[in-house]
Amino acid sequence: MSALTDEVKHEAERGLIVKVLVDWNMEYMPLHELRIQLTRRLGYRLADETMQLHLNYLAQGGYAEVKLLRAGRADLELTAVRATAQAVDLLEGRVAPNAGIGL
Repeated sequence: MSALTDEVKHEAERGLIVKVLVDWNMEYMPLHELRIQLTRRLGYRLADETMQLHLNYLAQGGYAEVKLLRAGRADLELTAVRATAQAVDLLEGRVAPNAGIGL
């Protein structure tokens, strides 16, 4: 694919992530549930590296919060993600559009 096509694809993927997180009512969503929702809506699975890139972009832009949950002494870890108020404002058109997020 061309670079422009990849950019548009990434913008659309980030926009869909924001929509899914806002639909989750700004509650923390397990990362694996986010992956399932994205796969259903996109029709393909995002690579781990691409998902991490998008989440980092959204978190640094203030549109998402990511936290790692650990279960006491067990070796269990769960990554959870949620939308921020800024993401809701972006989705509802109350703030200027972000060129990196296709809505």
